[in-house]
Amino acid sequence: MAHMTDAHRLFLQSFMSKFILDAQGVKKLHKMACERFQVDCENIAQFVGVININIKPLHLEIKKGIAEDHDGKQYYCLVNTSENSLLRSSTDYSVNELELFKKMIGQIVASESGTMSSTEALNLVEDLVKRMSKKDAQDMLERMERDKWIAVDKGSIALDTRALLELDSYLEEMHPQLVVKCNMCKRICLRGQSCEECPVKLHLHCASRFFKGQETPHCPNRNCNADWPHEVPLPKTKEPGATQVNEQEPPSQARKRRR
Repeated sequence: MAHMTDAHRLFLQSFMSKFILDAQGVKKLHKMACERFQVDCENIAQFVGVININIKPLHLEIKKGIAEDHDGKQYYCLVNTSENSLLRSSTDYSVNELELFKKMIGQIVASESGTMSSTEALNLVEDLVKRMSKKDAQDMLERMERDKWIAVDKGSIALDTRALLELDSYLEEMHPQLVVKCNMCKRICLRGQSCEECPVKLHLHCASRFFKGQETPHCPNRNCNADWPHEVPLPKTKEPGATQVNEQEPPSQARKRRR
């Protein structure tokens, strides 16, 4: 097993206080940890890979994901990999609140847009076995937005990147007929564009990259090839100073590749 240095431990300790960081935040944290202990700044993927090897017995993993909005921003999230990962938040949320969240997930996944309105979410309290006021439900929604479980925009609620990363197994197990993976990145896609002739679905940022430069875009499924029925999203310009962070790869594979 690859052993963690003090730099790894500082990085992990800082990361655990936040649970989720964008790629730029991870880069800054990695640089700070390495400089603090005056060690060489190895590749972030290798650095995180060492941490993941050591925290795997604790059913924890730092996973990389991409936001479902048009920006497609990269994030790293510390997730619980145990089968009952949804219950990990029981210390922050009551059993009744988790039941409401499960009902919200079911409605979000079943919707064509991958979203639900805040009014619909509040109305779900009527379906709970144990009574909950709409005021308490609103407080829960605000805490879930703060904790990055849900994203709220103009009264529309979607699952945030943290939820998609940590609850991917739960989503596929509980909603196998509704959960679709993006044809490009192979990640779960709740918000995106769908072909009208076949099950293909693309994230907005994936569609933007795939159809770039195509005057008459067609479905990426070669067995379908139907005209793409949506307006292709324009690519978003990168933020100043933004850099690409490589996908994680185990240190052993990285060493083999350098030989």
